[in-house]
Amino acid sequence: MTTIANLMGSGVPAPQAQVTVGKPVSGLAAAGTSSQANATLISADVSIFTTVAANSGARLPAANAASLTAQAGDIYVVVNGQATNAMNVYPPVGGNFIAVAVNTAVSVPAGKTADFYCLGNNVWAASIGT
Repeated sequence: MTTIANLMGSGVPAPQAQVTVGKPVSGLAAAGTSSQANATLISADVSIFTTVAANSGARLPAANAASLTAQAGDIYVVVNGQATNAMNVYPPVGGNFIAVAVNTAVSVPAGKTADFYCLGNNVWAASIGT
């Protein structure tokens, strides 16, 4: 069963279950040119990018005491729905992916999906679909 179905099975009303899990946002455009400074900020649990120019990308939300927009345990799903170009996904400014230098992106190939796990304090883990 999906998470929404499990929530509804436990007595949570359908609209509240949907809000709890989050709705996918589609039709997004990756932005920037090889830089996290102007990459599109990811603001939904599931983000579907349909426009991905070469070297463009997205940036995960910050996870720190000041912003608390992402918290340890949060998972963000990013879909590169574009057929040609890979998409860069950056950590928040000053953050990093495990075993990757600070502020360095990971690449999500064209037509693939990736899961990003917030481990806390702007440290992330990435799982790129094959």
